[in-house]
Amino acid sequence: MSERAMGAPPIHAGGIDWPAHWRAVVEAREASRPPMFSDDGCRWDGRAERFARLTRSLEAPTDPIILAVRQAVRPTDTLLDVGAGAGRYALPLAEAVAQVTAVEPSAGMRAQLARQIEERHLTNVRVVPGMWEDVEVEAHDIAFVSSVLYFVPDAVRFIRKLDRSARRTCFIVHRLEERTAPLRPLWEKIRGRPRPPEPSALDLLNLLFSMGIHAHLEPVPLTEQARYRTVDDAIEEARRSLELGPNDVAHDALIREFLRHILVQRDGQLEFPPGPRMAIIWWNNADS
Repeated sequence: MSERAMGAPPIHAGGIDWPAHWRAVVEAREASRPPMFSDDGCRWDGRAERFARLTRSLEAPTDPIILAVRQAVRPTDTLLDVGAGAGRYALPLAEAVAQVTAVEPSAGMRAQLARQIEERHLTNVRVVPGMWEDVEVEAHDIAFVSSVLYFVPDAVRFIRKLDRSARRTCFIVHRLEERTAPLRPLWEKIRGRPRPPEPSALDLLNLLFSMGIHAHLEPVPLTEQARYRTVDDAIEEARRSLELGPNDVAHDALIREFLRHILVQRDGQLEFPPGPRMAIIWWNNADS
C-alpha cells in the first residue's frame, strides 16, 4: 500500500480544521447564490446543450486531463466518472477502458450524454442517475471526478466514498483559479458586495492530507475555451456566470460595456481571456 487513505497519518497544515474550513467556504458561496441557482439536481439542466457542444469539440488526443488518465488506465479497467455531465471525459475515456459508469444527477445532462453515447456507437458506458452521495455502485479500478466538489459541503463523506469505490487510483480535477474571476468586478457592481470565493485545488489538497490521503497535484491549463459568435451570445453566458435569471436583462448594458473591454477575437469568434488553471489531483490505493 503506497498512498492508501487509511494508512497514511493525517497532516493538519497550518493547524486548520480543513473539513470545517471546506464546509464554511462552500456554504458561504452557496448562500450568495439566488434561490433559482441553489437546486443541485437542476442547476445544470439549462447548460446541458452548451456542455454537449464543448464535449463534441474537445480534442481528446491533446487534452492534458484525458492524457493523464489514459496513461494510468489499462484496456481491461473499469472507470467510474462521478458527475459525468454531458460526457466530456467519460466518452473519450470509454475508448481506453473496458467499461465506464457515469453517475449524473442532472436530467438535462443525462439526455445529452445518452445522445452522444448513441452518436459514438459506444456500448461500454452505463449511466446511473442520482447524486453521488445517494447512489450505490460497485467498486471500479479507477474513480474520476471533475469540477463537482465546489458544491459539496461534506467533502469528507464524498471523498471517502470515492476512495472506497476505487480499487487502484482516484483522480479529482479541480480549479486552481476561479473560472468566473474575470467577471468578479461585474458581480460586485451588480450585487453590491464581493463574491465569496470557491474552494480551490489547494484547499482540496490540504483537506486530503488532513484525511490521511497523501495525494499528488499537477497544474494543467484549461484546454478548451468557450467561443461566441456574437457579443449577445457572450452576454447570455455572462448572465449565467453572474447567476442572473434568463429574463433578467436589466444589467445587459453594463455587461455589454464590460465585455467590450475584455473579450478577445480569435478565428472570427469572441472569447474571454485565457481560462483558469486546473489541477489534477490523484492518489493510489494499492501498489500494482
